[in-house]
Amino acid sequence: MRRACHEVGVKVALIGGTGPEGIGMAVRFGRAGIEVLLGSRDLARAQDAASRAVERAVSGSVRGCLNDDAARQADLVVVVVPYAGHEATLRELAAPIGSKVLVDAVVPLVRKGRSFVIAPLAAGSAAQEAQILLPDARVVAAFQTVGASELQDVDHEMEGDVVVCADDPQAKTATMDLVRRIPVLRPVDGGGLAHAGLAEHVTALLLNINRVYRAHTGIRITGLPGG
Repeated sequence: MRRACHEVGVKVALIGGTGPEGIGMAVRFGRAGIEVLLGSRDLARAQDAASRAVERAVSGSVRGCLNDDAARQADLVVVVVPYAGHEATLRELAAPIGSKVLVDAVVPLVRKGRSFVIAPLAAGSAAQEAQILLPDARVVAAFQTVGASELQDVDHEMEGDVVVCADDPQAKTATMDLVRRIPVLRPVDGGGLAHAGLAEHVTALLLNINRVYRAHTGIRITGLPGG
């Protein structure tokens, strides 16, 4: 029986988790009492990143693993690799991921001069590519617009909304539960996986705004029921 993310004992794997976003997620999930398996192709790097995450989180369980071991042991898998390694990483992990919930936070960013744009993808988005590569996985697009520096800054609560796109209702619910574990982020149902590319483009927009204003911006959807 599959467990929801709010249940005790659920393990979350962060694939490619040694980068700033992966460490930031490990910090926040660890503080929320979620057991985190921080994955990398290099075990020493994974263990070092896990130690740094625990130091920032102050509490919680974050363990460094090889990507394969992290994906195999986890109940839910989050991929945070750079887009250049997206396809190869997912192909390598097809078996251990299987039919698990796969949360794809990858954005295919391209630098053009001083600005960021999104690379045109035949599938429409990185998350849709993931679904093609891993047809048995229950792919969800989420966390693209959440900044790594804000995740790691534990002295301040997170704020803003996380748009969650998926075709599988249970996978979407599990991911929205995961978002809620990070105070005070709010999950917003963005519809099916076909909408994932829109969130990727918003990410590029936010990065360009950050450059202009030297800020760390996020998004907030207004007019929703309950505020």
